[in-house]
Amino acid sequence: MQEEYDVFLLTKPPFNLRSELCLKLIVRSGNARLYLAGDGVYHLLSGIQEIPGCLVYACQEDLEARAINSREKVIIPDNFYSVFIEDMMENCRCTYTF
Repeated sequence: MQEEYDVFLLTKPPFNLRSELCLKLIVRSGNARLYLAGDGVYHLLSGIQEIPGCLVYACQEDLEARAINSREKVIIPDNFYSVFIEDMMENCRCTYTF
């Protein structure tokens, strides 16, 4: 049996109320995968990748569009949305989108 975890898609920028709720849920989860897309990639500038029990993925196109070069402790798949959907379909306990 494969390990299950909570999958989060975050497209809101830091300091947004929805982002803050998302981060609280990730911390409570303890076993999460966080996918950053759109303005959500700005969270890499605030050290979101340091949350314990959380693997962070980021969309390459969105990083480039916002000139964000933070690559430490972040997985940047070639096909972000394909990896996200596969993770959601095969390994997901719960899915949250913000």
